[in-house]
Amino acid sequence: MNSYLDQLGSIAPETTLIAFSLIVLVQDLLQKGRNSIAVGGVTLLGLAIALIQLLAASGDPARTVFGMVVVDRFASFFKIFTVAALMAVVVFVMSDRRERKHGIGEYYFLLLGAAVGIFFMVGTNNLLLLMLGLELLSLATYSLAGFHKSDPRSAEASMKYVIFGGMSTGVMLYGISLLYGLTGTLDLSAMAGGAAAGLSSSLSAQLVASPIPVAIAVVLVLAGFAYKVSVVPFHFWTPDVYEGAPTPVTTFLAVASKAAGFGALLRFLGALFLKSGASDSIAHYGGRIGLLVAILAAVTMTLGNLAALRQQSLKRMLAYSSIAHAGYVLVGVATMTSAGFSAAMYYLAAYYLMNLGAFGFLLYFEGVTGSDTVESLRGMGWKAPVVSVAMVAFLVSLTGLPPTVGFYGKYLLFVEGWRADLGWLVLVAGLNSVVSLFYYFRVAKALFLNDASERSAAPQPVFVGFLVLLGIANIGLFFYASPMVAWAKSSLDILTGT
Repeated sequence: MNSYLDQLGSIAPETTLIAFSLIVLVQDLLQKGRNSIAVGGVTLLGLAIALIQLLAASGDPARTVFGMVVVDRFASFFKIFTVAALMAVVVFVMSDRRERKHGIGEYYFLLLGAAVGIFFMVGTNNLLLLMLGLELLSLATYSLAGFHKSDPRSAEASMKYVIFGGMSTGVMLYGISLLYGLTGTLDLSAMAGGAAAGLSSSLSAQLVASPIPVAIAVVLVLAGFAYKVSVVPFHFWTPDVYEGAPTPVTTFLAVASKAAGFGALLRFLGALFLKSGASDSIAHYGGRIGLLVAILAAVTMTLGNLAALRQQSLKRMLAYSSIAHAGYVLVGVATMTSAGFSAAMYYLAAYYLMNLGAFGFLLYFEGVTGSDTVESLRGMGWKAPVVSVAMVAFLVSLTGLPPTVGFYGKYLLFVEGWRADLGWLVLVAGLNSVVSLFYYFRVAKALFLNDASERSAAPQPVFVGFLVLLGIANIGLFFYASPMVAWAKSSLDILTGT
């Protein structure tokens, strides 16, 4: 019993989220949906407690709980990332002037359920638990995307998300079943270790005997990850779902859900191909996987930026922007090195700051203008100068210009890409950054290079203060980047064995 309780204590953050998801569900039922603001407050409390638990355990040694859940610094990085993103999303929901203030208690229940799915998804080497976590996240986000049932766009978004999600899950599950058939295990560490893990066959042996089945299995699994992080050609759902879903849900999909997909992808590739002592055949095959990822990165960032150029809806523009940024993150993944992976993780943290701010700006002005088009922002910079100046900081960061955290993130990715002999990919990424300048600064032009609008923005001091803090962080972390860089590097020690 003591052993069971000790292991249960190791997953205290997950237990806390599950408990609070049930609490907010019961609370909303007891209040009959009349005070959703209070439900949101309880949700924030649960997330705060989970964050404290994660920070308190961040220095503990890596361990496996119940034979499936891995508690290590890599998982903690993405769990802290998820909790921080969800706290911001809850603030967005509570600040959304277009959202009902009552009868939306299940909103918070679904967000907490999605968080539990992410926690198990990024914190396991077992492919079965990874799939269960992915499905829990997916089911919650399908419901959140269609939360506005009376809005045809929201219903369409949910339906498209379900169809594409179900298809990608089936493809990924088939790839996992092939890996299981080839190696006789669902554990990534054992799969890479083979005989050392007590298996009759290993990934290394299968690569020597017949590499084609392994290639098919790995590509199918990568296709499932590509869907989750909006990589071409699995990006088709992204613009429609982002546009039709409520803006706080779009923020969650663009920030937390995307980061979770990358977290699981990095663990999958790292555990199989980057573990210290890996055989030459596995290391060589990892290089081939890196080349495939590099090609996907180039196509993804190019298509995302070119498609964003002609978007009039700010939401769709940010959707294609998120596709392009997935391509930038893949530059670090394509290196198939520990340093490249840590650069990708740093860029994900930077992307959190700049993209969260951009969607917060969108949410603010949707409540003012009732529209999400760039045209509706004409002259609004003079009516809400504080929020608009913060938005300019987010746009500069998204473009990758100094002095912002986005510039430093791209700098790290480009350096590691160059060191990995991916100079052509670095060149493509640099050209794409120039292209992105045109559509990002179209927003700044609409805000400030037009006559002042006759519309006025109602004060929201708490929400505006939060956006200003994000804007300051986007600039401040350019000058003080060392702690976040060190955090990303240390979070990979357990994963790669370096």
